[in-house]
Amino acid sequence: MDQEPVLCPAILLSDLVVREKATDKLTLVNTFGQLRLPKFPFPTPLFFITVWLTHLRGRVGQLDIAARIEDPKSGHVLASASGQIQFPAEAPPFDEQAVLDLPIPMPPFLVPQAAVYSVVILVNNEKVGERPLPIVSPAPETGGAGFRPLIPESG
Repeated sequence: MDQEPVLCPAILLSDLVVREKATDKLTLVNTFGQLRLPKFPFPTPLFFITVWLTHLRGRVGQLDIAARIEDPKSGHVLASASGQIQFPAEAPPFDEQAVLDLPIPMPPFLVPQAAVYSVVILVNNEKVGERPLPIVSPAPETGGAGFRPLIPESG
C-alpha cells in the first residue's frame, strides 16, 4: 500500500515566533502576507516561515525540511533555509491527523526587484506546499488611500 504524501495545510509568515515551554504552543508575532521594502535591490529583515505538516504516519525517525524563496518566472532561488528534525526512537508513532508546527527562520537575503515571489516548502526533498510572497515598494503618500480598517472608527 502506498503512503499518501505529507501535506502542508498552512505556511505562515511572521517577524518572530515564540514557543511556550509549558504548553508547546506557538505565538506568531507580527504576521504578514507581503513584505514592503524601501527600494530595490534591498535586503529583507530576518523573518520566520511557520509550516504546518500533517499526514505523517507511523514512526518517523527524521524529516529533512527546506523553505525556499523563488522567483516563479525563472525558478531562481533567492534564499533558502533548511534543517533536519530528529525524533527520538521512543517517540510514539504519528497519527495522520496530527499537525506538526515548524517555525523556520529565514535569514536576510537581497531582493533584486519588486515582484510576487513564491515560498516553497520541501519535506524529504518533495514539494509539499507553496504560497505567494509579494515583495513591494512602499505605498506612495496618497492622503489616506491605502489601508482602511474594516471597522469604522467612531468620531
